[in-house]
Amino acid sequence: MSDVPLIYTSKGNLPEASLRFEPVWEDNPDFTKFVARYWLDDEVVKESAFVLSKRGVDSSAIAQSFI
Repeated sequence: MSDVPLIYTSKGNLPEASLRFEPVWEDNPDFTKFVARYWLDDEVVKESAFVLSKRGVDSSAIAQSFI
């Protein structure tokens, strides 16, 4: 068994290290977002996004759903 991370692409499973990695950060007053993209030539083969809300959640909206 191999310990090399693979990503499924249109050309089959390829080692993650053979793909171009492009991190993108977006920061504004409402949230911070990080997007990780893996490219094979001009094709995005994997994309993940993570968002951190800076505003939080209004607890009154949550409480209404339990009534």
